Amino acid sequence: MERKPRGVSIRRRVSILMDVWERLLEEWEKGALTRERAVEILKEVYSRERIKPLKGAANPPDLFEKELASLYVVGKYGMGLESDYPELFDKVFHDEIRYEEAIKILLTEEPSTARMKVETLLGGSFDENTIARMLRLKLAEVYFGFSNQDSLKTLLKRLSEAFPEYKDMASKYARFYIAFKIADNIQKGEVRDRLTKEATKQALALEFSWLGRKVLPDDKYIRVIAEDVFNLNNRILDSILPKSKGRRGRREEKRLEPPEK
Repeated sequence: MERKPRGVSIRRRVSILMDVWERLLEEWEKGALTRERAVEILKEVYSRERIKPLKGAANPPDLFEKELASLYVVGKYGMGLESDYPELFDKVFHDEIRYEEAIKILLTEEPSTARMKVETLLGGSFDENTIARMLRLKLAEVYFGFSNQDSLKTLLKRLSEAFPEYKDMASKYARFYIAFKIADNIQKGEVRDRLTKEATKQALALEFSWLGRKVLPDDKYIRVIAEDVFNLNNRILDSILPKSKGRRGRREEKRLEPPEK
């Protein structure tokens, strides 16, 4: 029986995030927990475990602050901690709570109403960076199994309808998601060769066909995510994806990233 690639699995990532939560609760009991301290702990634990946040090719300076979305999702939906520690969530995850509310508005309201309510909720901070953070939260929900791909697809469509000026960003995010999903499937052992990879890519692109062919990610971009996020090695990837072309290739893929300011 063929062995599944190792890399960083969902189970391992959840286990690591639960370790982070254990540290957070200790700090909370001491009265020393802040959002900034949560970011520090997250970074310390990830460094110790040698994993990176959920991401594309870019490495923005506030990457770990953005990774609080994963911590929020696992803590709220996986561990059920929000009901026991509502003040902790309000203090540390105030941004994620607002983004989640904005997502609910976009998914349930008519475009014109949704636009008005989201702008009111998020105020002057509503820009490409805010949208990227909001979409990251939905990505975390989908990746950890607390939401589904259809919900993400609907969110991108509703975002484009309510904020047509950001439709290009929705397209870029769909491209990132497809690359991320394929890398995830490689780690799970569901994609083992180039033929399956290409079939998966085309099937996923069809799900976002309303955004056009621009949602198809380059194989080098998929490889960057597979290497950086899922810790998959060359032996596994060489039979599925072409090798990256060093810094130049990474700069090219960074250009395809949704803005992360």
